[in-house]
Amino acid sequence: MFTVHGKPGRAADEASAPEIVEGGLFQSVGNLCFRSTYSDYLWKTSVSAPYRVIRVAAMTLISLLLLARSWRLFVRSSPDVAMVLAAMSIASWQFGTFRTIALLTLALLLTLAKQLASTPDVNSGHRAGGKGYEGEHIENTLEALRALIKTDNETPNGLKRLAYVEFDVHETGDGELMVLHDLHSVLAASQQFEINKDILAELARAGLQPEAPATSILAKLVQKAGAAGRGLYGDTAGLQSLTAPQLKRVHISGRQGVHVPTLEEFLRCCSEEGLQRSVAVEVKSIATDAGRARFVQLLT
Repeated sequence: MFTVHGKPGRAADEASAPEIVEGGLFQSVGNLCFRSTYSDYLWKTSVSAPYRVIRVAAMTLISLLLLARSWRLFVRSSPDVAMVLAAMSIASWQFGTFRTIALLTLALLLTLAKQLASTPDVNSGHRAGGKGYEGEHIENTLEALRALIKTDNETPNGLKRLAYVEFDVHETGDGELMVLHDLHSVLAASQQFEINKDILAELARAGLQPEAPATSILAKLVQKAGAAGRGLYGDTAGLQSLTAPQLKRVHISGRQGVHVPTLEEFLRCCSEEGLQRSVAVEVKSIATDAGRARFVQLLT
């Protein structure tokens, strides 16, 4: 005959639950996953019994992945990892393995939070650092890219608001990969200048004729709706209707010599100017297998 001894004021079935036991690393991890308040909460709050094991396993996996990510950032930011490991060993001897793991987990999560907090909310590398089509440098152009890289390299510890360099890629009708956000914005910003008269007339005969940029919010909405109806508005609209040489003849915003670059030119510029940041390439439209193969070739 077996007798269950419970603590005063607790039911017998609650008293029969095993307590967390101090011990080695594997025993402590096992206690956390299967014999702690954490696992008990996951078990009791599951939708139905058949999914309880799945939920406990999934949440434990997520926790371990988050811990691994935090550890990676911790190792990268710590000048002397060996000293940290020695401190962990001393803490484990003094406070026990389980409490040491809990303290380490807290430290790693704080490290991750600090890393996330240091990431700028506004990335100055968006569209290669350009500010639309009217600023000092036009977005997604080699001129904007060179200026961004130069400023970043000359700034001590780099630009704080520059997380990475981002730009957009389209495939034209002749299979060339070009760096621009959308065709409509480029043509609308460039059409009123005499230097673009011939090429824009040529594109207009092909059905690529944007309206003059609207000024009010209502006018902009009406203009976008009309352009969409003509198949010209949208991130991917119109690029399959013209060739790279045609697009190259457009002087963006009427600035002589400022053209839409090819992806190859853009990546070469990153290398030649000494870019020390990561790049994020947003593929807007690559319609052919040859274009996709070319894209992979240029980025590898």
